[in-house]
Amino acid sequence: MLREDFYRQKKHFRIWRVREWARGFLLGLVSILIILGLVYAFRSGSSRQLIGFLTQQSFPFEAILMEGAPGFSQPERARLDLIRNQGAAVSMFLLTGVNIADPRTFFLGYFSSPPQGPAWLGWAYNPNDPEFEGPILEPIELQQPEGNTEFNLPMPVAGAKEIGVGIYNTHNSECYAGDGGPDHRFGENGDVVTVGETLKKILGQNGIGAVHSLQIHDAVDYMKAYSKSIVTATQLIKDYPSMKLLIDVHRNGLPPGVQSSITIKGQSVSRVLVVIGKKNPHWQKNEALAKELIALGEKKYPGLFLPNINYAADARYNQHLSDGALLLEFGSQYNTLGESNGAAEAVAEILADYLKKS
Repeated sequence: MLREDFYRQKKHFRIWRVREWARGFLLGLVSILIILGLVYAFRSGSSRQLIGFLTQQSFPFEAILMEGAPGFSQPERARLDLIRNQGAAVSMFLLTGVNIADPRTFFLGYFSSPPQGPAWLGWAYNPNDPEFEGPILEPIELQQPEGNTEFNLPMPVAGAKEIGVGIYNTHNSECYAGDGGPDHRFGENGDVVTVGETLKKILGQNGIGAVHSLQIHDAVDYMKAYSKSIVTATQLIKDYPSMKLLIDVHRNGLPPGVQSSITIKGQSVSRVLVVIGKKNPHWQKNEALAKELIALGEKKYPGLFLPNINYAADARYNQHLSDGALLLEFGSQYNTLGESNGAAEAVAEILADYLKKS
């Protein structure tokens, strides 16, 4: 009788089986990764991004402690299976930067590698937090240093009232690898800056005054480039108060094999994507401008603009500074510089047509 009682109690208080130990180990590993991620985030000033990501995943931390606990009822097992999948998603994100909620991040490590490494790249492309921009600070007080040593902006000219378009590049390092070159030149002005110069040149040839800042914003921290470019954008608006359009020139990042070009006047040119940040309090006005430009482009050069605007729910891309501020992405990393320069020439003609009739 005593022996039967002993074995009955031993069965009741049995040691975890191998599968349960494996579950406990994996969840413990997830917990450690999350803790390490939080430590890194707080130290790097990116805690808001990590917390936002975990909130998006609806990750219930308390369930980690309950995993494998004796007496769990069968209905709770389904909940734990869901939590296990969420834990796997968080682990993948912390280890690789891949956010399974956003397919774009599966390819980020291939064509874009910031100094922080791939594990933190996914924060910049989280669907609900596409870029680390910090709080909206309005107004920004600027004092242009003598000789423009800080901002590398062109000096205001006597004809500043004739400037209709301001151009800058938040991610200056972006390049085109379609002809065998690199897709980034970190710390330098890359190919997108050349595209900005082409845009400025052709605007001038079409009777529209334009100015282009060569200030580099992503040399120190690619992830926080907007905290730098907002200074440049604000300074442009201050120096050229008659400016109607403020264009941030980028190039897109696409998965391998995705083409983004059309033929205009017998020349292959990259297609252009318009990006709107909805965190901008007057984003509808920027959207209306974008739609008008796309419509003009469809009449003049059908297919040049991608028809669908790309919206970012929790970003503003400096567009809160002006109703005429837009982010234009000229092609992708798989296009050539020549293709995107051709697109810039076509876009410049469209912008000139818009400004002349407005």
